[in-house]
Amino acid sequence: MQVAATESSATATGTRAHGRAAMVPVLWAALVYVVVSAAVLIISWRTSDHHFIYALDDTYIGMAMAKNLALHGVWGVSPYGFSSSDSSLLFPLLMAAGFRVVGVRVGVPLVLSWVAGLLSIFAAGRIVARYLERKWQAGALILFVLFTPLFVAGTIGMEHSLHLLLTLMFLGFFLRGDDADARPVNLWAMGAVAALMVAARYEGLFFVAPAFCVLAFQRRWKAACAVAVGAAVPVCAYAAFSMAHGAYWLPNSVALKGVSGDHPGLAQAWANLAGRVKDNFQDGPQVFLLMAAAAAALIGLGRRNRRASIPLALLLAAGCLQVSLAQVGMYYRYDAYLFGAGTLVLACTLPAVKKAAGKTMFAASYFLTLGTVVALTVVSIAQFHMLPRIARNIYLRQWQMGRFVGEYYPGATVAANDIGAVNYLSHSHCYDLVGLANQEIFWARRSGGYTTDFLRDDAAAHHVQIAIAYDRWFGDPPGVPVGGPPLPSNWIRVAHWQIDDPTIIGDTVVSFYAVDPAEAALLRADLEQFEKTVPGPVRLELP
Repeated sequence: MQVAATESSATATGTRAHGRAAMVPVLWAALVYVVVSAAVLIISWRTSDHHFIYALDDTYIGMAMAKNLALHGVWGVSPYGFSSSDSSLLFPLLMAAGFRVVGVRVGVPLVLSWVAGLLSIFAAGRIVARYLERKWQAGALILFVLFTPLFVAGTIGMEHSLHLLLTLMFLGFFLRGDDADARPVNLWAMGAVAALMVAARYEGLFFVAPAFCVLAFQRRWKAACAVAVGAAVPVCAYAAFSMAHGAYWLPNSVALKGVSGDHPGLAQAWANLAGRVKDNFQDGPQVFLLMAAAAAALIGLGRRNRRASIPLALLLAAGCLQVSLAQVGMYYRYDAYLFGAGTLVLACTLPAVKKAAGKTMFAASYFLTLGTVVALTVVSIAQFHMLPRIARNIYLRQWQMGRFVGEYYPGATVAANDIGAVNYLSHSHCYDLVGLANQEIFWARRSGGYTTDFLRDDAAAHHVQIAIAYDRWFGDPPGVPVGGPPLPSNWIRVAHWQIDDPTIIGDTVVSFYAVDPAEAALLRADLEQFEKTVPGPVRLELP
């Protein structure tokens, strides 16, 4: 009995030691994530005059919605009514829960997104442990951190790191080692992960669709149904909720930024699709390089290793759907889940490709993967350099806009084309010139009726008092895809801020308009008073 007890104790000790050793690659990657994230945040804080500022105004849209949900029970950017303004269904709920617990604090989104990024490293660690030798695991995980780039997704305070985590959990059902193939998949877990992944971002459907096809082809009907039903639940639930409030079945941001459905006819649909792919190639060629590497690896495997082929097929299909129906680029937040998943899938399947493929196909796969590594390294370095600069620009523009509205027009109806910080820092009535939070403008954009005359009449009907706009965004044609028609001539341009760095909006001017002529003199006086508190690079210029 004593010998048995000693052997049992030794086995337990060995298991714990093995478990600690298995965690070493994950901890190295986590350390890189901590150091790079901390560096980005500290530099951003210093360049923003010691203010903590997120590098996207979109973050503040989600924060405004979470604030109103937590304090007023309203799903909208203002406390006065519903608006379908956020691309994510899940992340605003998590932020609202955090605001209920600790109060409306600016750090809540950071904690949520950064922790989700950290957890994605642990999820990635479990995957690579099934495929790679210990000596290669740390390198693969560090590349995963840098190439996603995880320090961007984790620090911008949005849902992208959470979406990545759930994508890895979903892929985990297909990236299973040989020793796990005999174990049945938990269908409830698969359906739940599919539901949460789609609720985090609708791009989750880009992995769900090919996964359903694969499972159906394998005649795994229960698993296919679990995935389909799980993904359908958040989409259908939000569609019913949104349409009950007179809005579109998709969030406005998804509908406006995705492929256009305004023009009927097959020819026009193909033209729209081709235009989207062309724009995405210009904005994010790295995605296409990643897809080429996945395609070469998939061809190299052929039918020799179907288990390794499935994750590659899912990645390739998801990438094709992303570049055809959605956006890439924009600080690589839209495609972060593809870069993260692609890094892991290629790292885990290349050993199988080497064994199964001929020399030519393996060489093609290897060099395309190497090219992807080089491209993503450039992206990672560029993002590390740019994030603090972007945060400073948000501080000089959108944050100051929000401060101004919160101090001088807290309950007014204010038109703006960047609505995040303006609504987070105030309780104003939001008139969104883009259409994310204004359903009338949204429908006008969808129908092609968003004109200057429409804007003049609709703004008057909503009793808009002032407008804060980037002039370059409005014209015929507008300077950006999300812009609008020329602003009405009866709007009085009272003054503008001159900010010499055009990063973020592609312009150096923020203009202030009196939509109601009676507001012109008061708006000018308010801007002159507020000028005393703005940072030095923001210069008020009067006509």
